[in-house]
Amino acid sequence: MSDSCNELRLSVGEYRTLPIPFDNDGGKPPKLATCFVRVDELPEWLGNWMEVNPRVPKLNKKEKLQGPVAKAMIRTLIEEPEQFALKNQGIYLLVDEAEHGKEKGGEGVLRLRLTDSSRHGLVNGGHTFKAIREAAEEENVPDPWNAYVRLHIMQGIKPEQITELAEGLNRSLQVNDPSLENLRGTFDAIKEHLAGKPGADQIAYRQGDMGDIDVQQILTYMAMLDLKNFPDRKKHPNRLFGQPKGVLNAFIEDAKDPDSSFKRMLPHIHEILVLADEIQKQGVTVDSLAKVKVANTKQQNRVRSSKHRGRPAHFAGGTIEGIFPLGWIYPMLAALRANVSRKAWDAGRFEWLIDPHELLNKTIDEMAEIVKQEHIDNNRKPAEVGRKEAAYRSCYGVATMELARHQIVAEEA
Repeated sequence: MSDSCNELRLSVGEYRTLPIPFDNDGGKPPKLATCFVRVDELPEWLGNWMEVNPRVPKLNKKEKLQGPVAKAMIRTLIEEPEQFALKNQGIYLLVDEAEHGKEKGGEGVLRLRLTDSSRHGLVNGGHTFKAIREAAEEENVPDPWNAYVRLHIMQGIKPEQITELAEGLNRSLQVNDPSLENLRGTFDAIKEHLAGKPGADQIAYRQGDMGDIDVQQILTYMAMLDLKNFPDRKKHPNRLFGQPKGVLNAFIEDAKDPDSSFKRMLPHIHEILVLADEIQKQGVTVDSLAKVKVANTKQQNRVRSSKHRGRPAHFAGGTIEGIFPLGWIYPMLAALRANVSRKAWDAGRFEWLIDPHELLNKTIDEMAEIVKQEHIDNNRKPAEVGRKEAAYRSCYGVATMELARHQIVAEEA
């Protein structure tokens, strides 16, 4: 990569370019090229070339992105970097020159040149670029960082075309599904049950909300305890990991069902969210997990470190003093459905067999050992722990054994 603040040199194996079918008054048509580049090759100075972008990212007082979309991008970059190229639409760059060729050894190299900040730069994808830069500063960024982002490179765009192009690109994203459902009132019952409770203001129900937690994550927490779809030890909710849209659709369909699972759980929704926070708060303090390597970084890559920045436990209160990936939370939370009364469920209610916090306190160490071993067995990829059944099955077994010590048999279908 060039040290100059207007030239990029990027390692690019495959590069495709096409003329844009556009009447350019007899001149050469503009061109659009596409390729994938490693996110760690994008220089920080590229963020200064955003004059052509009408949607410069809004930052908080700490110069950080806000909202669940940004949080989700950063989480993917850290926990599932290989998935980022699939989940993100990419970055659009207006450039003066673009040249791709092979160097010695057959390495593909792309050279880009930007010469005029009023005509060149990040015309779309500013939030993606900022999320990449923030992820690069995280304590647990992987090393090597196998995350790629798609570059859409536009060359030959006339100055008078830039404004309409930029506005079109920045308006082209559809309103997301949660935003539409929020307009329809789909989440009104959730808002009602959480009104006035700690953390309620941190839930983002639509695009633009500044809360830290996407409503789809809230729905997934609830789905982990759904006895209708996951009634016993034979069927576990691992298939829900990384499927927020599927969970949202299931919630919408469930709302039409007279035998609704979510309606049973709504009176306990805040307690479920507190339990999810407690799993993280307690999990990072478990000695067997403290030194587990969460990422392939050289420093601050352990679950717990004196240098970690604590993050708020919005629902339970206090802070989470370490790194605790979603792929670890879900198996532990899902295990607590062994503590849900089948008799009450069949009568249309959601009730615990014993105090869930007592059960969590008694089992957290054993469950931590399980996710630790699954993490190691899956090449230290937290997302794989959340995606595969093994951790769910074993954690569920720990919960049922603890209930047996209380002379309570987990009530299964």
